[in-house]
Amino acid sequence: MTTKGNKQIRIIGWIVSVVLLCAAIFTIWNRWGDISKAIDSIERPNRGVLVSLVVLMVLSQGFVSESFRQLLNRDGIAKSGCDPIEKGEMFWLVMVSGMLNWLPMRAGLIGRTVYHSKVNGIPAPKSLQVLFESVATIVCVSGVALFMVICSNLFRVDIIYFVCAPILLFFVFITRKPGRPWLLAISYRYVDVLLFAARYWLIFDLMSYEITPQTAILLAGAGSIASLLPLPTGGLGGREWIIGFIASWVTVFPAAIALGLVADLINRVIELTVVIPFGLLGQHFLRKKLPRG
Repeated sequence: MTTKGNKQIRIIGWIVSVVLLCAAIFTIWNRWGDISKAIDSIERPNRGVLVSLVVLMVLSQGFVSESFRQLLNRDGIAKSGCDPIEKGEMFWLVMVSGMLNWLPMRAGLIGRTVYHSKVNGIPAPKSLQVLFESVATIVCVSGVALFMVICSNLFRVDIIYFVCAPILLFFVFITRKPGRPWLLAISYRYVDVLLFAARYWLIFDLMSYEITPQTAILLAGAGSIASLLPLPTGGLGGREWIIGFIASWVTVFPAAIALGLVADLINRVIELTVVIPFGLLGQHFLRKKLPRG
């Protein structure tokens, strides 16, 4: 596809995102009276819950960065003689790219690809290969999480047993199989989905509504997949509506769609609260690794 064609697709993506966000805000405004309980609670938030949400988001980014690092440090990815990517380096890189991805043209993705090429000796095609592999891990673990929810409901067994089972299996196989980086990458992504679920659970609690762990995991699995939509900044606009519709499907709250929209918009604010300061700080650390001249 030509550069002009890519630019047109990006412009269409931004237009769709803006339209979806405006529709979400209009829906929330239209149901303001029905969600007054949630709005009142948000206006007087529990500080402990807010701190927990920020901590969970930082942890989530840490597991995401480790998932990427496992895939990038495999044999055959970087040029021979290059040092493997360090944990701290990958963490800051994920934070910086997350911040820059809020800008047009997916600046974070482009910047991370250039950084890997200059600093880590990873050619651009290999970086894109790892990106697609990472997308595959997201789809995989989200599917596993959703399957665990279904099993929990079918067999009427506490969700905690089904949630822990994949983690135990992953780590059993890690010690016995040659595909260790892949299994670790998948395991870290799975934990990220569980942390995502914890954020949704806390956000609904922040709004004075209680959801079950199954509902939280269902929202997280769907939200993770929705983040892959071809829209700016992790499915901006699209993810909000998917969470809204799922909330209306699995809960009996009044104005559940509007509550779901509010919940995911709060999630976006938490994401920004983390990636902007950490991203700015990360730029300072990563600049030292860039080659001079």
